[in-house]
Amino acid sequence: MTKEKVRTRIESLELLHPFTIAHGRSLVRETVIVEVADGSGEGAIVPYLGEPAAEVVAAIQRAAAALPTDIDRIEDTLLPAELGSKAAACAIEMALFDHIGKRHGVPLGGLVEAPRRERLETSITIAMDTPDRMAARVREAHAPIYKIKVGGDADEEALEAIRGVTNARLRLDANGGWSRDRAAALIPRLERFGVELIEQPCSPSDPGAFEWLASRGFRMPIFADESVGSLAELVELAPHLDGVVVKLRKFGGIGAAREAIRVARSHGLQIMMGCMIESSLAVTAAAHLAQLCDLVDLDAPLLIGNDPYVGVTYRDFRLELPGRPGIGAVPRRS
Repeated sequence: MTKEKVRTRIESLELLHPFTIAHGRSLVRETVIVEVADGSGEGAIVPYLGEPAAEVVAAIQRAAAALPTDIDRIEDTLLPAELGSKAAACAIEMALFDHIGKRHGVPLGGLVEAPRRERLETSITIAMDTPDRMAARVREAHAPIYKIKVGGDADEEALEAIRGVTNARLRLDANGGWSRDRAAALIPRLERFGVELIEQPCSPSDPGAFEWLASRGFRMPIFADESVGSLAELVELAPHLDGVVVKLRKFGGIGAAREAIRVARSHGLQIMMGCMIESSLAVTAAAHLAQLCDLVDLDAPLLIGNDPYVGVTYRDFRLELPGRPGIGAVPRRS
């Protein structure tokens, strides 16, 4: 397949509110869209993963010549090992799955053997801010489940303020913002707020933190996110985890994420399907795989104001998949 048949573009996704987490603060995030034949895919640009958009586009163009002219099965496509970009691999593979699903008239969930579920309820992310502003966002959203970003200096005060305005289910995500000692001190204090779980308490540069925290015997389940971006990392950390966050972009595509779900299941872990700041194209693809998971955190389209795609819809914070073949997301008409 020639480079001309593989089309790429960079989209800027504008956040409705400043998105502050332990990694930093964003007002706009970039994402790379690729079109292969009639299939579309996406590779989000995630600051902490260090793949600039221009490098992702270049990697996609290098891979274009290796794609067969006529694509009928995902097994017939081999991305070159030297591609060296998970974002590029994710985008291309997503586009191939979309194309093949359309060709055969099958939704993505059917291609990955994900039985359709009637109820996929997502959490809604509340970014770090002052406790009062975080509580105000919670009050405005009226959601049944919130994922509260922590990892700052006022985490306990923020949970106190939030609990003052809602009885909803709460999950926490520190994005690696706590030291071991701070995590050990805070987790028992935050348990009183009825928190369901905590994602990535400590930095991924401290992989031994999970074993150290597990030895403390906290009641609050501990999930890994940034520390687990490969099957090898998943297997290594599994004995010290209660759950793992799977993201298409993080693992490098639909196939790798599907295998991560299988491996996590074999280790008895709970699985949360998550997303980056990305459009409804990638989030709809993730929603198909979410049917294989225990928990869902797929709210990115609700956080951005200029989503270029229409796909999964939200009804009372429940995800409804489109009935179209392939991924099922289509470009938004301006």
